[in-house]
Amino acid sequence: MRKAQSTDPMATQVSDVGLAQNAVKASNTFASYIFRVLTEGGGSNNNIFFSPLSISTALAMTFMGARGETASQMSQVLHFNVLEESVLHQSFADLSALIFRAAIPCTLVAANRLFGPKGLDVLATFVDDSKKYYGAGMEILDFIGDGEGSRQHINSWVEKQTANRIKDLLAAGSINAMTRLVLVNTIYFKGDWADKFRYQDTNFNGTFRTVGGYEKITMMRKTDKFNYARDDSMSSSILELPYLKNEVSMFIVLPDQVDGLADVQKKLSQEKIDSWVTEARMRDSPTVMVYLPRFNLEQDFVLNDVLRKMGMNDPFDVAKADFSGMTGDKDVFISKVIHKAFLKVNEEGSEAAAATSWLVIQSSDFGPLKFMADHPFLLFIYDNKSGAVLFMGQLCQP
Repeated sequence: MRKAQSTDPMATQVSDVGLAQNAVKASNTFASYIFRVLTEGGGSNNNIFFSPLSISTALAMTFMGARGETASQMSQVLHFNVLEESVLHQSFADLSALIFRAAIPCTLVAANRLFGPKGLDVLATFVDDSKKYYGAGMEILDFIGDGEGSRQHINSWVEKQTANRIKDLLAAGSINAMTRLVLVNTIYFKGDWADKFRYQDTNFNGTFRTVGGYEKITMMRKTDKFNYARDDSMSSSILELPYLKNEVSMFIVLPDQVDGLADVQKKLSQEKIDSWVTEARMRDSPTVMVYLPRFNLEQDFVLNDVLRKMGMNDPFDVAKADFSGMTGDKDVFISKVIHKAFLKVNEEGSEAAAATSWLVIQSSDFGPLKFMADHPFLLFIYDNKSGAVLFMGQLCQP
């Protein structure tokens, strides 16, 4: 049995489940908010995949050093207002302990680390708290004398934490004499389906309908009992695909129409996510004929403009940023927020390095329901114990 693990020393015991749940609410609310921003305009018909928990955690570490208006803007965008400031970082520590618990039957790995240049005067309290709450040790590198070597070292560390799935997180030239601190969070997931798709049922000549036409795909098929619901307000079906032991699940939100994902994008919220999970599990699981494509999603983002659009301006402004809780002075600003994520879905399972009215479910007496994921859909990978969205995305072009 594979175990959840973290390569850096984080808290292994949950001090307060209630605190962890508040961190879940903040992270999941941020997830729906940033997803809506990412899908505005030209992104509405593009593939998207990210880990909201990874982004929230990395920025929460940064938030420890934020002060004044910089802290206020970050709190608003990251929805930290649902957390008591005095226990905010303990809440994330408890959430980490709850999610990355030992002895779950899949690989679920998280790691955090700080990288700084020689001679950087970082406050001991910031370093100590980073390690205490996020397991983020500090590693000193030669940013000035060997920026390229430092970049390669950080990228190598990220690759190792993500089983070589996330490569070249930092592009050439990212580390230079002006770089003061690099904060990195990684999350890696690999799990087998609770009940695998059979290879002999796979159709290698399937068709995926896109907004602009058709694409040939490999389509997996399975008929079984699944948790399922209908959201009439979005004209969509919701299906839960559990991984081994039901510790983690993938949820797919499939609009009825090829272009129906636009409505889902606009209405997505933390409350919607909660209601989909609840409604899918409320009734006896019906028999469903599931058709799901094999697919890979790999995305990388520089999130500066996205976060600015959400209201985080000062943290990126050299003249306004206040991270004096890091260094004791206003000499640090965020130059880039870089995020990269990967997802692979096949017959075995997945690998990922992110008022509603409900229709009555059709009775199995009339034959199995049909869930044909042959057109754009939303998906999220969900930790069933904590309720946290680990990964989120949409498949529009397989």
